[in-house]
Amino acid sequence: MLEAIIKRLKQDKHGVSNVIVVMLSLVLVVVIVANVVLWSYQMNQFDWERMQERIEIVEVKSGELISSWFVAQTEYAIDVGSRVSGSYANTHLAEDGFWETFQEELSPAPPRFRLSINGTFTINIGSYPLNTIQTVEILLKYNASDTEEKWCLKAYNWTAQEYSDYGFNNTSGSQPSTPNVWIYYSVNLTDRWRSYVRDDGVIYIQFHDGNPELPSGTRTKIGLDFLGVRLKGNWTTFALSNEGSLTVHIVSLWIIESAHHKRYDTDFFINSGENATHTRTDTSLPIGNFLAKIVTERGNIAVFKSS
Repeated sequence: MLEAIIKRLKQDKHGVSNVIVVMLSLVLVVVIVANVVLWSYQMNQFDWERMQERIEIVEVKSGELISSWFVAQTEYAIDVGSRVSGSYANTHLAEDGFWETFQEELSPAPPRFRLSINGTFTINIGSYPLNTIQTVEILLKYNASDTEEKWCLKAYNWTAQEYSDYGFNNTSGSQPSTPNVWIYYSVNLTDRWRSYVRDDGVIYIQFHDGNPELPSGTRTKIGLDFLGVRLKGNWTTFALSNEGSLTVHIVSLWIIESAHHKRYDTDFFINSGENATHTRTDTSLPIGNFLAKIVTERGNIAVFKSS
């Protein structure tokens, strides 16, 4: 009797072992099938996204080029005068119908109506390294409520430790001929620009009255519609167009000529339906015919052939 019971228990153990093996096998099969299905779905999703990309190289240029505008990202500091309306954000674009307004205040010793404001501008030295810049330009769009005063631009000279216009191509200032009419006024920092740009790309710009009026004169209001900084230098630009429905991430570009193929890593995004310019300071174009090629993260390729 005891031997029969022991034999029965051994048979039951073998049965349980077989059940466990079968269950584990089923679990393993389910996991494998699930991974295959997930991989297939991901591949189908990737293929679908890849087909949605429509990226085009519209133009490639190299040589002495101009950067986009760098504008103030914080409110202007007022040394003398007061703010009437608007904010620094209203000085980012010209012709948009919005501007910031300031007015003169009476300053002591000697008493004069004065206005002096300054703003902080930061060059993107990651995109435009200092050693690739040739010069810096400042552009102002403003109007004045009277025509009695000149209005001047200066920048902080990090060498002299003061605001200055030394080396500017124009130091005479701008004087309106008609009240409340918009005027463009620009200055170029010539080859002295490096004294005005800090190592981290920061420029302080000052806008002030050049010949302050007596207390018996007019308290002038100034409308500031645009104030910005841009650079000139030797760069290569790629004008790109994304006509697809997805954001495109460009990960590399190639410059190809008969004798040389040169690859450059990049990390540039273009939103759906947008045009953008990718600027390179480390890329030069061959003198003769060449091909420019960009590669996206999804593996699509766009090619530009020089004429």
